[in-house]
Amino acid sequence: MMSFGRKQGAVVRSFVAIAVPEPVRVACAAQAVELAGRPAGDAVRWVHTGNYHVTLRFFGNVDAERLPELVSELGRAAAAVPAFELSLGPPHPFPPGRRAKVVALSLQPEAQLLALAEEMERAAQAVGLEPETRRFHAHLTLGRIRNRRLPRLDGLHTPPPPPWPVREIVLYRSDLERAGARYTPLAHCPLDAVGASPEALARPGTMELEPPRFESDSP
Repeated sequence: MMSFGRKQGAVVRSFVAIAVPEPVRVACAAQAVELAGRPAGDAVRWVHTGNYHVTLRFFGNVDAERLPELVSELGRAAAAVPAFELSLGPPHPFPPGRRAKVVALSLQPEAQLLALAEEMERAAQAVGLEPETRRFHAHLTLGRIRNRRLPRLDGLHTPPPPPWPVREIVLYRSDLERAGARYTPLAHCPLDAVGASPEALARPGTMELEPPRFESDSP
């Protein structure tokens, strides 16, 4: 079973997500740069290119001793979900209306994303985490709204991000620091891996593969 080298009694703020490949991140960043240059674009705190991801389930603080069991459950859950191709839609405020907190990109196909999120929820509850009460809304955050001001989000001249194949989910640690949230991959779990050995259902995340990500940096 995977070990994370944490002291007894320690907790790890964590979430499971779909990582975004480099070509898609570059295209998303280009859209963010165009939006940031519009009137009221400075009213949004734009997410750093390296921080783009699609959250499937935020776990919050998890006992470090429970992480190996959580990774095992995530691996089993992900293995039962077929791989699929993910596409991003145009930017929009989320949630809609005056309660909007972020500028986001919608995602398709919603059915496969919901099925994957439901499997992550079952894995969380299998290790004793509290059930998620909020409804799952698949989206990719481009920026966080500082106040109610927003740039115009339609009529972008930059090309839309390309679709990409989703073949795994990633468990991340999130450390809140003065510079912003730092994300570190803890484990990668493949989709569509029914029948694989327990060792093949999760591989450790490494700093060499994905460096720390600071959310407060500009795009």
